[in-house]
This record gives sequence, structure tokens and C-alpha cells, in this order.
Amino acid sequence: MALLSGLFGLVLFAIGFAVAAFVQTGRRGERGRWLAVVGLVAAAGWIAVIAVVVVATSLLTADRDESGHVTGKDKLLPGMLRVGDCFTGLEGVSSRSPITALPCSRPHEGEAVAELRLPRDPWPGDREVLERASDACDYKVARLMKSRYAEHLEQYAIPPNKLGWDAGDRRTLCILRYIGPVKLTVPLAETMDPNKRLWRELHRGDCLAAWSEGSIVQSVLPCDKAHWSQVYAVYKLPSVSYPGEKTLQRKVKAGCNARWWDGFDVREYPQLVRFAYPVEYEWEAGVRTAVCLGEADKKPLKKSLLRH
Repeated sequence: MALLSGLFGLVLFAIGFAVAAFVQTGRRGERGRWLAVVGLVAAAGWIAVIAVVVVATSLLTADRDESGHVTGKDKLLPGMLRVGDCFTGLEGVSSRSPITALPCSRPHEGEAVAELRLPRDPWPGDREVLERASDACDYKVARLMKSRYAEHLEQYAIPPNKLGWDAGDRRTLCILRYIGPVKLTVPLAETMDPNKRLWRELHRGDCLAAWSEGSIVQSVLPCDKAHWSQVYAVYKLPSVSYPGEKTLQRKVKAGCNARWWDGFDVREYPQLVRFAYPVEYEWEAGVRTAVCLGEADKKPLKKSLLRH
């Protein structure tokens, strides 16, 4: 009986029957003790299996309130985070090591900030799917680069693996990890700098302290303060397939040059022209904005130079 119970996973019954069997065989000298031993071994195996299942299941869920916010401190696989969850314990780019999910009001090291679905294409390979996911996350998390803590934020994308992809899963999670000197205690959305804008959010007349090369975020300030650049035109590009970096650059340069004298007075104007346009991942996300700026060369500007 102990053997049968152990084999069929009736753990508590197996242990009880095994103990009874040991007692009985000890008193009566009956054979069958080895069956009781096998039953206990089987029961131990089931206990191990159950323990593994319980631990694995616990890494897939967290305690949440009615609004879906994490309420405690729960170990989770990074891919099981939901948008808005904060966490600690992320180890590099690994999506297999558990992290600790916790409320954003508690000291934390990062946040799940966006979720997206990749196109339903055939499996492109591990490297390609990670590149696609990273590009898509670049666009999704761009708004949070206006945070006061942006210089200490690292972006990670967690795309589906091949097994999930073949099963139809296209979910990608975008997370930001904070590596600054002290931990965060609020959601990133509450740390926005009102003087920072994405380049594609700039408006005609905006003045900039200086153009931040290679950054999607620029700092604006009042035009009566010393500044180096001013936006003189913003316009939309045609909605066509991505034309390539060189072609797009040439077209935007021509468009900004054509708008120069519509922007500035012929008696007073900046010395240089600068322009901004979408890179490929932004273009694929639907961005068609072109921004034209006049830029001082030797000394900063102290007022707006635009025609009004």
C-alpha cells in the first residue's frame, strides 16, 4: 500500500502506510519492508516535485491589490513584471534570474515602463529579435528620458524566446534600471524635468541652452536667457517607406534651408543651421517630424531672432 501511494503521489498516505508497514513488519517479522522503503522514496520524490512546482509558480505571480499594484515584496522572473511594477535585484541583462517586485513608494532600482507586441513574422533568431525589441523599446520609453535621473537609467528589453514565439507570443517588456547613487522612491513618471523635451516635441520659437548631440532630449529655456540655438521651423515629412539615412538627411537639409528666411529677419540671424529628423526605428514607429534650428557660432544669443 505504501508503494502504491508513493507511486501515485498520495504523499501523506504513503508516509503513513510506510510507517505502519515498518511497525508491522518489525513486530511480526513479515517481509515487505523493502516495499515500504520504496514507497517512502517515491513519496520523497513527489515532495521534491511539488516543492519545485510551488517555487516555480511563485516566480510567476506577485500579490496585488484591486488596481493591480504590487503590495508586498515578491520574487519574480523579470519577464513576469507588469507595466508600473518597480523592482530591485536585476542582474545585468539576464531574464532568468529572479528579481524582487515591490511598490514604487519603497526604495527600488528600476521599473517596468512599457509593453509592446512585435510583428507576427517568422522567428528571426535570438540576436535579431533582441535588436527589434530594443529598437521598439527605445521609442516606447523615450518620454521617460526627460526624467531628472535620465543619465543614470539603463534600458533593457525582454522579448519572447523561440519557444514562446513559436506558440504565438510576441510580448516584449521594456524596463529601466536606475544605477544612480541612491535608490528611487517614486515612479519615474513623477521625476520629469519640465525644461526637457524630446527633440520631436520642440516647437517653433523654442530656445535651447545648447544642442545636446546624440541625445533625443533637449533642454529649453526662456529666450531672454543666454542660449545657443532657436527652433525656426517644424514640419512634417511625407508618409512613405523609410528612405535611408543619407536620403533623409539630404531632404531635411534642403527643407530647412528653404525655410531659413521665412524664420529669421535678414538684418539679424544666427550663423549656423542645424536640423533633426527621425532615425529608422522612430520612422517605423510613425514619426515624420523635421526640426530646423538656427545656431550661434561664437557667442550666445540673448533674445529671439524670429520673425513674428
